[in-house]
Amino acid sequence: MKSAFTLLLVIGAAGASQLGCSDDAATPDDGQGGSSSSSSTTATGGSTSSTGGAGGGSTAASTTSSATTSSSSTTAASSTAASTTAASSTAASTTSSGTGGEEPLGDELPMEIPTPTNGDGEIRTETTVLKNAAHGGQDVYDFNNQKIGVNNTEDCDDGEGQKTVFEVEDGVTVKNLIIAGGLPGGNGIVCKGDCTLDHVYWEDVCEDAATNSADGATMHINSSIALHSADKIFQHNAKGGSTTIVTNSYIADFGKLWRSCGDCTANGGPRHLIIDNVRVDRVKTTIAGANQNYGDTVTITNLYVKGGYDADDDKPKICQEYRAVTDHMGESEKLHGGASQWDTATCRVSKSDVKSW
Repeated sequence: MKSAFTLLLVIGAAGASQLGCSDDAATPDDGQGGSSSSSSTTATGGSTSSTGGAGGGSTAASTTSSATTSSSSTTAASSTAASTTAASSTAASTTSSGTGGEEPLGDELPMEIPTPTNGDGEIRTETTVLKNAAHGGQDVYDFNNQKIGVNNTEDCDDGEGQKTVFEVEDGVTVKNLIIAGGLPGGNGIVCKGDCTLDHVYWEDVCEDAATNSADGATMHINSSIALHSADKIFQHNAKGGSTTIVTNSYIADFGKLWRSCGDCTANGGPRHLIIDNVRVDRVKTTIAGANQNYGDTVTITNLYVKGGYDADDDKPKICQEYRAVTDHMGESEKLHGGASQWDTATCRVSKSDVKSW
């Protein structure tokens, strides 16, 4: 199978997020966009860097959290040294030991979350909005491995309503950030347009780690770690050929790595997932759940499963196809009895693409 990076990625303008998503009867809370925009405050928070140089975007640096002032001491040099910082705290280029027997591609696949540079971390009172340069903010925010959460009061397992930690505007890159685990992790990060989450670490996913919420947009997660989720890690609500890309990352102890919304308001598609050079461990349900009836696609290369894929028992599930619904008109239904699908129009993955480590 050709590398996932030969695919043409569809990049589009930001659209409205779809609300009220669910998956199937077994997981009724399968993911709204959860942007909590009504309670959000415009803020850069933490150390930031700009493609225009240090200090760019200072006009958008207002926050409602008194704890944010400590972050201003970080210099723009941390942005240019991002890969060096992360490399020192990760196990780079680890080697596969199971079937397949090949090394993961790329030179950086993190396996340990770095020690936070701000001690026990910071819990903010409201959602932090990371504005892009066009709106008075910056296009790159480097948090220098600070740990940040939000004062979320909704239980992680209670479906929807959790506060979003960061709302990210179109074109923004977020680097070297640790999302606090458990309740302060809230609804994680919501991308409102094209976004890149590079060396972002989720200690203990609450509702979702990150949500793709803008029609036609691409959300790229690279060299990141996400741990401990009862349900899904990455939620995909955006339609219109939107794409989620996960590369060079480690995901462990989760229900689904990615789910295309099974029951969003005005639901539809297509939605696309690309996975390349990703290690997974303790998969409870599936790697990917895609909506066949909306034209979704899942392309997987170089997926490394701890202990390998058990073909006899079909565990863990790799790519499941669904028939989605809209506006709560019925329930999203697993197709083919929920069995992993291989080399189909929806599930563009071969068994040779799944290796052991």
